[in-house]
Amino acid sequence: MTRRDVLRVPLAAAALSAHAQSGSRFIKGICSIIFPKEMPRPECFTQAKSAGFDAIELAIGADLPLDISRDDARRLADSAQKAGIRIATLWVSEPLHQNPLNADDPAVRARGVEAIRRAIAIAADLNCGALLLYAVRLGNGPKLEVGSQETWDRYTAELMKVVPDAERAKVLLNPENVWNKFLLSPLEMRSFVDQFHSPWVGVHFDAGNVMQYGYPEDWILTLGQRIKRIHMKDFKLAAHGEAARFADLLDGDVNWKAVMAALVKVGYQGFLSPEIGRDPSQPDQLKHVSAALDKILALA
Repeated sequence: MTRRDVLRVPLAAAALSAHAQSGSRFIKGICSIIFPKEMPRPECFTQAKSAGFDAIELAIGADLPLDISRDDARRLADSAQKAGIRIATLWVSEPLHQNPLNADDPAVRARGVEAIRRAIAIAADLNCGALLLYAVRLGNGPKLEVGSQETWDRYTAELMKVVPDAERAKVLLNPENVWNKFLLSPLEMRSFVDQFHSPWVGVHFDAGNVMQYGYPEDWILTLGQRIKRIHMKDFKLAAHGEAARFADLLDGDVNWKAVMAALVKVGYQGFLSPEIGRDPSQPDQLKHVSAALDKILALA
């Protein structure tokens, strides 16, 4: 089935199949970045549910501060529950951008570790079972700052310190495949995760992020049950003089039929969350994303 064939799937039939799948295997999630920054989070939960989503990903910094009180975190969890929304993942991107776990300065790495510990506690209060970790980068633009081996060694050592915290709180630690010039193949990611010998260290897999240097279905088949959360994102490869770019779901070059077949083959069960930023020019953007995700789910 080609992308054009996918677009011809009747919406009603796609939604029906997607509902059946989500009830047994997949949970439709959405990332909070699609909502206006000024919108209260409880309203985001309500709108997400109304558009057909059952879960949401939140970010420390954009959605809640790292020093949020337990009472405030629990109130946020209560509002999500009342809306019928599960908090699938808590992003720890902002604190770890500021305090990367591969930094030369041990004090910077220590602050990053403490940020993860604090995020684990917040996730527990939110009834959220996973953290998304974007914890390292090798450099800034053309400038190399920390080499691959040093990054591997430091990242491993620092993350190892919080695995016991994650196990006690029952919160997954999931590094994401991002454009940080590190862990650029599924074999590297697999080796990185496996060295912890812990079920509490997994992968937050982003389908669109690998398109420049790989194939999402290959990553899924290679990583298998190490994948604990998934970002559904499309990507248009460079062609005919056009630059490569992220695209709306079903408008890019991700082979969604192969992706869904791979997810079924490895037995993935859980959240599938489009990571798509808000486009103010599309007043019905949330509904369009939900409908596109239904069509993709119908391929499973």
